[in-house]
Amino acid sequence: MDGGDDVVKEPRLRDVRSRAVRRAYLDLVRRPYADTPHWIHPDVRILKALLRGKGQLAERSEWRALLAEEGGESVACLTAFVHRSFEEKHGRKVGTIGFFEAMPGHEGAVDALFREAERWLGARGATRIWGPMNGHIMYGFGCLENRYAERPVVGTAYNRPEYPSYWWRNHYKHAPSFYSYRIDLTRTETRETIERLAANPRLERDPPITLRKADLGEWRREVGIFVDLHNEAFKKNWGHTPLSHAEIWELMGHARFTTDPALFWIAERAARPVGLVLCMPDLNEAFARTSGEPASLRAGLALLRHGRRIRRGGLFAIGVLEEARGRGLAATLTAHALRRMIARGMTELEYCLVLEDNVASQAIARRFGAEQTKTYLMFEKMVG
Repeated sequence: MDGGDDVVKEPRLRDVRSRAVRRAYLDLVRRPYADTPHWIHPDVRILKALLRGKGQLAERSEWRALLAEEGGESVACLTAFVHRSFEEKHGRKVGTIGFFEAMPGHEGAVDALFREAERWLGARGATRIWGPMNGHIMYGFGCLENRYAERPVVGTAYNRPEYPSYWWRNHYKHAPSFYSYRIDLTRTETRETIERLAANPRLERDPPITLRKADLGEWRREVGIFVDLHNEAFKKNWGHTPLSHAEIWELMGHARFTTDPALFWIAERAARPVGLVLCMPDLNEAFARTSGEPASLRAGLALLRHGRRIRRGGLFAIGVLEEARGRGLAATLTAHALRRMIARGMTELEYCLVLEDNVASQAIARRFGAEQTKTYLMFEKMVG
């Protein structure tokens, strides 16, 4: 019997080494979303550097970028990582899978990519795999599970609705999820809460804690404070490992040009930083007016024209050292940032990416009248 027409050909997997394959990989960042009006082109500067073997992520990781082709067409891609920070913190290697995209209807190609990534990670001594995570949690993570008809806040994940099924079908289990919360800044109750929490007499107790806005003229110092505080305050959180000053500078060095210092507050005790909050306008409101990458000239012009009209903000990091907890500092830092958002005419805040068991952060969100909205799934698989 001649069943030649029914033979299912295995997808071709290619390592991303040549310029043509790099272009095909980067093209898959946007092609799956051609019919998705709420998708915004993500910033791909880190990915572009990685695929050329450049930058801190490439330097600090063993990594392998793979592209799947079917019928001569690029249909899926991912990158497998073993970032050294996991072994430095936990004493074991943890693999991650990130920068994943796939055209719809190519499950076989996706499965082949997962199998090869798992084989490669296991051969390098990884005992478990987490994903989606772009090497390290600070480079991007999470698989959006719901609310696909909403534009993502800048820096947060957005994916096609079928993406969670790829992880389940490849026998990944549920790892801790992350949530986003929406805060309506127009509510009278929320504004009253902001004013009440901003005036916190407990910070005046001995030793007093003072708050200051970030100094854009000392941006490298402020970024260094951010990474040191973030590393210490989040050290017990699932998935977190320390980043170096060089790594965080690569991520945040250019943010000076889009940072409002009154949205980045630092708390100090005896001139020592003990807490911070970092918020930003949702730049995707401006980027939505162009199809260009955030680092492109078109996106820059859109930001110049429309940046002051942005009405949504994002809260991306809030951390307090253990020695300064118990005095309402996290809520007060948040209140100062929200005051500035209201002064800028913003009407909404998205409190982004709160770990599902982070009860303290969830309580702060609720104090400002927050509504839980988006869920970002994380997956885990044991190997070896």
